[in-house]
Amino acid sequence: MPIPTRGDLKIGEQPRTPQGVRQDRELLTGIAEEMRRARNHMVGFPVNLDFDHQDLAPFLAVHGNNVGSPDEPSEYHLHSKQFERCVVEFFADLAGIPAGDAFGYVTSGGTESNLYGLYLGRERHPDAVLYASVAAHYSIPKIARLLRVDHVAVDVHRDGTIDLSALRAAIASHPARAALVVVTVGTTGAGAVDDLPGVGRTLAEAGVRRRHVHVDGAFGGLLAALAPRRRPWAFDAGADSIAISGHKMIGSPMPCGIVLARQHDVERIRVPGVAVGSDDDTIGGSRDVLAPILLWRELRRLGRQGLADRVRDCLRTADYATERLRASGARPSHLAGTNTVLFDAPHQSICERWNLLHVKGRAHLITMPHVTREHVDRLCAEITASSLDVGPVKP
Repeated sequence: MPIPTRGDLKIGEQPRTPQGVRQDRELLTGIAEEMRRARNHMVGFPVNLDFDHQDLAPFLAVHGNNVGSPDEPSEYHLHSKQFERCVVEFFADLAGIPAGDAFGYVTSGGTESNLYGLYLGRERHPDAVLYASVAAHYSIPKIARLLRVDHVAVDVHRDGTIDLSALRAAIASHPARAALVVVTVGTTGAGAVDDLPGVGRTLAEAGVRRRHVHVDGAFGGLLAALAPRRRPWAFDAGADSIAISGHKMIGSPMPCGIVLARQHDVERIRVPGVAVGSDDDTIGGSRDVLAPILLWRELRRLGRQGLADRVRDCLRTADYATERLRASGARPSHLAGTNTVLFDAPHQSICERWNLLHVKGRAHLITMPHVTREHVDRLCAEITASSLDVGPVKP
């Protein structure tokens, strides 16, 4: 269907006529169908499209609000905090923190989760300098400005992981100040995983006792936790707070995430009873009711083993994609234990058709749960046809 223009979507002063309401319904139905069809070529972004929650539509007919603390009741009774607590409990167990010591909630996505973790760190150590690699998520410099903390971008190795020698030198430039360090587990560029235990050793060797280490595991946290070869990423390896995505490996129709921290750190920011009868210890206060339900249902359906099987399948598809792209002459590179494959960017039309991000001539293929070998084969066929100039390949 034609893409609607701003004029088509403009909201008027008068109520819509019945005919206009029908037209709007047809417009929305058409756009939804276009988005569903686009799933067949969505291989370049770290988002999982392998879900269907249409049977939960009744929740769209009521206003729910998880206002205030997930651990406290509020005076607003239409909520899903019981589901939110179960989701947090699952991830707290996965991250190796006892349930009684853990605090967490379902956020609007990775940026809010990162903001929350770094906010806790800033409140623990108001004089802290924020250290993060140059490959860290784009939200990190923005959060530094929001929190008004000094930010140092640390160089990385060729594989995209933080350079511990550069981190040590950066810390030495700010003696006597606390350190707020972001460890990225799954960079957006190549899926690289920073050395969390190595960061802890670096801080200890530099004599930094006042520290807060936040792990941005939005992209790679579940890969690190559930891959056949587990990577250090959580509290037992030195994290003080952790961000995990809900719409990536698990899947959701809206962005969402989970943030985890220790209860005694959250007590620094908690204001009792002010959020319509509930404690205020989240960023947003009023929060989405549907996201915890969607996450709970998927985690309940899959279980920990099913999620691990999903991770394994994604990694196997990445290995397969690397082989097929190499055979297509696209010069792929792939870090072991990640589901990101970089390769020479094909023609712009192919990048657009397959939703491929590309930077400096290299495209990103990310094998999320909905990406199959059949997707890889069709993409490689188009790349080969383009290089041979034999005309378009049938979708």
